[in-house]
Amino acid sequence: MSGKWIASYRLQLHAGFPLAEAEHVLPYLADLGISHVYLSPCLQAVPGSQHGYDVTDPTRISEDLGGEPAWASFVDCARSHDLRILLDIVPNHMSASEHNPWWDHVLTHGPFSEFAEYFDFRVRPHQPFRVHVCSLARPYGDAIEAGELTIEIAHGRPRVRHYENTWPLGPASWGKLLSAAPTPAADAQCCFGELERLQFIDEPDAKDRIAYAGHAAQAGEALADARKRGRLQDAVDRTRGDKELVNSVLQRQFYVLHGWKLAGELGNYRRFFDIGTLSGIRMELPEVFAATHARIEAMIVRDEIAGLRVDHPDGLREPLEYFKRLRALLPKGRIYVEKILENDERLKDDWPIDGSVGYEFLAKVNRLWMDDTRTDVLTSTYSDFTGHSVNFAALVREKKRAIVESTFCADHEQLTEAALEIARADWKTRDLSPRQLREALARLIIALPVYRTYRTLNTLHDDEKRTITEAVQSARIGAPEIDAAIFDFLAALLTKSRLSEAEADFVAQWQQLTPAVMAKGVEDTTFYCYDRLVSCNEVGSQASLIGISAGKFHEFCHSLSDRWPNNLLATSTHDNKRSEDVRTRISILSEIPERWAEALHLWSNLNAPVWQNHAPDRHAEYLLYQTLIGAWPIDQERCWQYMLKACREAKIKTSWHEPNYAYEESIRAFVDGVFQRPDFIASLQRFIDPLILPGRINSLAQTLIKMVVPGVPDFYQGTELWDLSLVDPDNRRPVDFELRAAFARRARSLSAADVAADWDSGLPKLWMTARVLAIRRERAEDFSDQSKYQPLIAQGTHLARLFAFRRGENLIAVVPRFIMSLGGEWGDTRLPLPGGAWRNCFTGAVLQREAIPDTLFNSFPVALLIRYGA
Repeated sequence: MSGKWIASYRLQLHAGFPLAEAEHVLPYLADLGISHVYLSPCLQAVPGSQHGYDVTDPTRISEDLGGEPAWASFVDCARSHDLRILLDIVPNHMSASEHNPWWDHVLTHGPFSEFAEYFDFRVRPHQPFRVHVCSLARPYGDAIEAGELTIEIAHGRPRVRHYENTWPLGPASWGKLLSAAPTPAADAQCCFGELERLQFIDEPDAKDRIAYAGHAAQAGEALADARKRGRLQDAVDRTRGDKELVNSVLQRQFYVLHGWKLAGELGNYRRFFDIGTLSGIRMELPEVFAATHARIEAMIVRDEIAGLRVDHPDGLREPLEYFKRLRALLPKGRIYVEKILENDERLKDDWPIDGSVGYEFLAKVNRLWMDDTRTDVLTSTYSDFTGHSVNFAALVREKKRAIVESTFCADHEQLTEAALEIARADWKTRDLSPRQLREALARLIIALPVYRTYRTLNTLHDDEKRTITEAVQSARIGAPEIDAAIFDFLAALLTKSRLSEAEADFVAQWQQLTPAVMAKGVEDTTFYCYDRLVSCNEVGSQASLIGISAGKFHEFCHSLSDRWPNNLLATSTHDNKRSEDVRTRISILSEIPERWAEALHLWSNLNAPVWQNHAPDRHAEYLLYQTLIGAWPIDQERCWQYMLKACREAKIKTSWHEPNYAYEESIRAFVDGVFQRPDFIASLQRFIDPLILPGRINSLAQTLIKMVVPGVPDFYQGTELWDLSLVDPDNRRPVDFELRAAFARRARSLSAADVAADWDSGLPKLWMTARVLAIRRERAEDFSDQSKYQPLIAQGTHLARLFAFRRGENLIAVVPRFIMSLGGEWGDTRLPLPGGAWRNCFTGAVLQREAIPDTLFNSFPVALLIRYGA
């Protein structure tokens, strides 16, 4: 599937919106001007998966999505509409559930399974292989006592069930299970005894594997015979109510069941962040890459896909090597990586990819609509009302530490043990304090300012060495009680030019842990605690940064033009905390901080009775008002579901791990109560009404910028109209594509004046999008890699409120900023234009020498100028 990249459009597939339904959307996407349909993961996932990131079988298309026939039909339909496919893939992890045959096989046969090397287990040296599965609703003993662990037969094999979860019973336990039958078979006891013995071998050799295979086969025959004679069912029936027997059977497994609260302390396989049902896989092994990419390779061979989106490459042991292998599979297509870059961080130049998925663009363009001249007022309002600290860096350190000490406690301990073993191998560092080393490692993880570094066995880039050195120094400054030699040891270990095998393992595990700590500590915790201006709190963004100068944004776009001209450019994604239209409206508060402060205190007084006998939670109240401003109109239930998730993610007074139901009920009562107060709703509406049009104009402006700067504009499903969605699952609600298709057909014959008369429907956004995408297709050379980005500078009183740039020789984009506080008075502001005549492609007006905002935006609030006659 070759073809020019005009724009991509993300579709979220699941059982309620399978490939057949998505296929019906393709004519509309082609009509809109999209070139690449960007699909969420399509390989077989857990039945009922709403996202596809929990893959269970990478060799086939998901049955929930329609299976292989639906995929073939979708591909054919896409081709018939000149659409290509960008596919999201998941190389970091797989489902750790009974739905995954590889995982199930490992739990059944332990280290003797052919798939044992596929998963990233962290079994302690010289210990028998055991997987610690922390999925029980209560501690193991309590679950046994309550009869929640029951044995059943499924597909002829015994399994243990705990509510909706089941795990296989391995051959070593079948003898014990069958011994409960009235007439146990004695002839098979030898094989069962040998299987139990083999369970305790920590590193089985070839001889052990052969022995295990033989005994397991014999055990299988005995089990089949017992099933045929009814003895297996009799044995299972005897386990009902026999707690000792159930426990005895479970003790003979290659896994150990625990209560779910122990996952952070006992888990011994790399998880996707803190999700125990998603296990990391060892993609660095060629056989794992081959097994997990066979179906993707077949798509490439058949020219069914034009590009791949790589989910969470930061979890991989060796991202660069993975990208090289993937590039070998897809030499002519595009590869985009889901990489979160901190403010001044850049993608690695040696990665054989085409760019990121666009989080860094989103972060920068999002800040264009924030006025940073009144940040002090916003800050004092937030601090005074909530009583929360405004020291963002300190809050990040606090939340990252909490995550290290709870969610990733076991990972931290394993890292400490690995570091200690390395230290003790050298006489100079043999006596480092284990306790202090553990604390120093925690401080270093917390101090690292980026998600991770990417050093390999023999390669360490200068910028990464500098990042590590500075992080060690930062950790050292805050811990004078820790022996300086420990920080010296860690700095030397992490920055060595060449690493031993043990050192490489330590560094790899450290590099895989730091992004998980950053994601859970910052993105999934701090972003819900630091609510000064919540439009800042977005994936890939820095919540402490309000606003960006035009110069800094120009500099960023210029770097895209020079190094990553094919980067995806996102403004909304499936991972968003808030949609682009919610953010642009909330950001207007930065222009009117005094008015916001006044409204905040007014609403708090109006709603004081709603708290009833509960102590007011000013943090939740502050967040609620901003949420209502951004997402209004929003119904009561949607608002409550968002607030519940936000409060649990914040982990201040409740959490997913330890729900405080009494507190949550008080928040629910408050949310429900404010919706029932007409005086508050009327005041809220009066406050929001003047923000709606400026917010929409900001949305149009950033959409235009996205479509004109260097890169590939990416649209999240439904956002071509106004979309006031919050964090998932709110942003996964069904999209009315029939309405959008009708609008697209209607838009062809409408003028700027026509669409400007229909603001509420969202038609102006779709109309502008279709027009610019058509121009991108018609004038491909003007959007090519050679068409460079050039800043244009306005003149006059409000020059900072007019943002403009030139793309190549023939295109100029012009948009307003901060129009809420402008009040429509542009004064002497103007934009000098390069020589020649320029036609506004939205209004048809022709301009020369300069553009005057009042005239330029008279019929439509943003402008794309094309050199007349070019």
